[in-house]
Order: sequence, then structure tokens, then C-alpha cells
Amino acid sequence: MSVKLDRSLEKTGTRFKLFTQARYLPAFSQPETIYVSTPPEKIQPGPADDRMFVVDALNKKPYGFEGGSPQWQGPRNNPVGPCSDGHFDCIDINSREFSCASMYATVRRVLDIWEDYFGHRIEWFFRLNFDRLELIPMIDWDNAQSGYGFLEFGFGRTPFGGIDYNNPYCQNFDVLAHELGHNILFSQVGFPKAEATTTDEYGGFQESGGDLTSIVACLHFNSVVDHLLSSSKGNLFTVNELDRLGELPDGKEIRVAFNYERMSTVSKEPHDLSLPLTGAIFDIFVDVFQKELVSRGLITQKLANRSTHGAAPNSDLSAIQKEFEQAYLGHGPDFKIALLAARDYLGNLLAKTWSALKPDNLNYHQVGLAVMNADQVITQGAHQRNIRECFAWREITFPNPTVLTRRLSENFRKAGKN
Repeated sequence: MSVKLDRSLEKTGTRFKLFTQARYLPAFSQPETIYVSTPPEKIQPGPADDRMFVVDALNKKPYGFEGGSPQWQGPRNNPVGPCSDGHFDCIDINSREFSCASMYATVRRVLDIWEDYFGHRIEWFFRLNFDRLELIPMIDWDNAQSGYGFLEFGFGRTPFGGIDYNNPYCQNFDVLAHELGHNILFSQVGFPKAEATTTDEYGGFQESGGDLTSIVACLHFNSVVDHLLSSSKGNLFTVNELDRLGELPDGKEIRVAFNYERMSTVSKEPHDLSLPLTGAIFDIFVDVFQKELVSRGLITQKLANRSTHGAAPNSDLSAIQKEFEQAYLGHGPDFKIALLAARDYLGNLLAKTWSALKPDNLNYHQVGLAVMNADQVITQGAHQRNIRECFAWREITFPNPTVLTRRLSENFRKAGKN
């Protein structure tokens, strides 16, 4: 969602409060006020609107575990209504009602963000059967799942394996945004037609897309952006990012993006296989952020070059960090403007990339080409070299270049004989 549109929602949208990361963390102990695009007069008790509705189900088993089929017709608590002014930001943050409102607000907010980047309404992939997405915030379960027409969430696990009722997944922005990301990809990219055309990399692409959906959405919170910048001082490329983001243990998607995995270091398990693709695209985002800093005179091109992913020896990392700290001093708001510009570039890049992909026989090489094509449309190719280098560093190349070369040579020879 562009900065301009985000500001306009403050005049027309509905207010909610959300915890942007785990609420027990000092930096995120207070919820942040956000706006969703649906105006107060169009939100029904639940909360609910024309795209989604919350059902606070009682005595429910998870769907697929003798829990029936969507959408739930069993017992439920009364739907959560708005405050006297039509907004939902007055609800007690320690109440069950707050969990219901949080789940609705998170899903609605993430959908708003991504519909803005796509430039059109994102239709549900299950709309032949259901016109709205069912949201079930709290069932007695230590897991969460996304399915055909629903999202249902339980609770986290205790260290000893039991259900942690103090940790409802419906209040975890990252988890909710990730699961909605799968719905968005199913809508915009689709499903493979058959098992024979379903590749391992399609599974990795789905998990990467869920992570990236969450990352872009998470970067719409001032508290997260401010913490990221104040912790890193804008230095997002060196090996210390995970240490500086140590206060984000539940910020899985952001932490996963800061990785050094290549295609040769991961397995075919979808979450593991997703890491090189997520890392490549996040590297592109950070490079664009650095270019924004250079163009605004906030850091030098030399510093940007030295701090590029994997470029600096370990002995130089401390000096690089000190230079970023010096550059950041007194310029925090300017760094934030640059980061938001890079965020919006990433959102637009992903929307155009995903719109161009087909699900059958999908591979990461096709994703890389789609990224380059998207950048050509957005910036007239300003980041082509960077994109190529980021994918190459992650060892994402054409699947069988030797086979392709042989086929092309054979075709040329046949053509020469005719």
C-alpha cells in the first residue's frame, strides 16, 4: 500500500488496534492503531464485511479433523460489535473480543495492502463455493491452518508441548499474513493442473510468497520500521542482522528473509527450499533501499558497495556498521522515507511478478525472469543488473542449461539441412 493511500484511510477507514509483534517484547508491548479500508458503516458485528467474517466458534474441532466442512454452523459466541463511534479500537486488549477483532483487522489490512499493489480486487480462489472468507480465531488446538474458504487458528505451544492459551495465533500478525499470502497466490498464480506438473519449486514458491506477503505488510507498521532502522541504523546487508533483530523472535518472516542459503545448501522440503528465493528477492529490496539512500545523499556509493550482501570480509563489518551509525545520526526520518520507498517498490515488483507466472512446471528461473520483466515495467530496467546478481548469488539459474544448449544446437543443425 502506498504511503499516500495509507494516509487517506485515516479519513475514511475504520480504526483497530493490533500488536505488530509478540506483545511481551518491550519494544512492542503496546498495540498500534491501524486503519482498514472498509468504512465504519459497512462493517457488521463479527467483525464482518463483504469479503470476510469472524465466527468465534465454540467446541469446534479443526476442519479435516472431524470438524465438519466450511462454513461453521455450530455453537458460537455473540459477534463482536463496534465501539459507540463505529470503530473497534476501544476493545479491551486482554479480552476474547480483542482476538476476534485482531484477526479481522489483520486479514482485512493485509488484503487492502496487496489489492493496492495489484491495482485491482483480489478475488477468492474458492468463490465458486463461498463468497466470503471465514475467520475462526480461537479453537482448542496448538496449530493454525489455511483451507478452502477459511482460516482457523489455535494457540502456540508451551515448552513442554501443551497448548499455550496466553499465545493465541490470531494475534500473531506474521502468521496470519503468511496464511493469507497463500490465498493471494492461489488466486493470482493458481494451482498446478496435475501432480505431474507440480514441481518442488512450486511448493517453495508458495512458502516464499507467504513470507514475502507478510514482510511487505509488516513494513506498514511504524513500530516495526522504526525498530528495524534504530536497531540496524540502515545497515541491512551484513552478517549481524539476525543479532540486531533479536527482539523479533516471532517475526519469523523478517528473520527468514535475512538468510545466506543457496540452492546447493537447502533440501526439497518447501519451507527450506523457499529460503534462496526469499533471500534473493529480499536482497533486491535491500539493494534498492541502499540506492535510495545514495540518491538522497544519506550514504556514499562506496559504503553501499562495501556493505553489499557477501561483499565485505568479516574484518570490515565493524567499520561498515560504524559508518552506517554515523550516517544515520540525525537522519532517522530520511532513512525511513527511503525504506518506505523501497518497500513500495518491492510490493509493486511482487504483484507484477506473481501476475505473470503460471503454476504448471513452475521453477525459480521463471520467477527470476518475471522479476526482471516487472522491474522493466516499474523502473524501465533500473535494477536489472542487481536482480541478475542476486539470483546468481543464490544459484538460481536455468534448470538444465547443458540440455538446452544441446537442443538448440540440434535445432540449428536441422535448420541448416533444410
